[in-house]
Amino acid sequence: MRLELPNRAYLADIERFLRNRIDDGSSDFTFDLKQGFFNVHPLVLCMIAAMAADAQRKGGKVNLTNDRSTSSIRYLERMKLFDAIGCESVSSVQEHDPAGRFIPVTRITDGKELTDFLTDFIPLLHAEPEEAMTIRYVLAELVRNTLEHSGPPHAAFVAAQVIRTDGRLAVAVADAGIGIRKSITRFHAAKDDQEAIVKAFEPGISGATVTFGGNENNGGAGLFFMKAMATMARCHMVAVSGDTAMKLGRRPKGSGISVQPSLLQDRVYWREAQPPYQGTAIGIDIQVSPDIKFNDLLEQIRTVYHYRVRSEQKYKRKARFA
Repeated sequence: MRLELPNRAYLADIERFLRNRIDDGSSDFTFDLKQGFFNVHPLVLCMIAAMAADAQRKGGKVNLTNDRSTSSIRYLERMKLFDAIGCESVSSVQEHDPAGRFIPVTRITDGKELTDFLTDFIPLLHAEPEEAMTIRYVLAELVRNTLEHSGPPHAAFVAAQVIRTDGRLAVAVADAGIGIRKSITRFHAAKDDQEAIVKAFEPGISGATVTFGGNENNGGAGLFFMKAMATMARCHMVAVSGDTAMKLGRRPKGSGISVQPSLLQDRVYWREAQPPYQGTAIGIDIQVSPDIKFNDLLEQIRTVYHYRVRSEQKYKRKARFA
């Protein structure tokens, strides 16, 4: 696999990054930095780290080409991307305390590492305690799901960054595991990657159990909650798995808060991911501000989630005993 880093790749134009992945038939992973400056979302960094880890796991090597010392390369150094992929860069960056500004690309393999990440994550929110704890819980479930569904010996790569221009918090998690479709279809039907992504976002559906509402460790709420938060803040969210990429569009201004139980009812754009992405990658922008009525959103989320779960459980009982 060969990757040419584009000049820009945020969630709104993630296609730029997906198109720049080239299947060259090699078991190695070649990361081509090219010339010029670039701006990318943490999702791009996490996906690069996951692809490099997958190549190494399969016996391939990670190669870095066209490495030049620029401000953009120094950004990748600060985000510890080169450490994550096991390569040395020509750039040398003085270490600064990232607290409150960003969390570099971090490999997570167990609960302790997840807890450490979440501890560092809270200061980035600059939110009220209730808001911060809710988002912390949802993100914890999201990353925990990634570890659970990717299958051993895969790890999750996470990263987060505050966007200075508007205060958005860009968050990402990626792995190179079995992917959403293989995980979901252990208990729920999905004919292709797009249908599997739709299922994964439905409240109460988990790839860990056939039971609607999940179990004590996985309520099937992480992706649904994140989608609702992105919709509320008029931000983007992206999910990539297999040959499909889902991009959640911004809701129109003045449209009010409306939490939909299904992606099929949201403003969603589907894109082809070729070559297919081995694993699952989730990127989201979160914005916590005084003009967003967080408590109202949480109430809507709870209402939609519990109604959906109760409806599905009731339907299953009827179908079984009809």
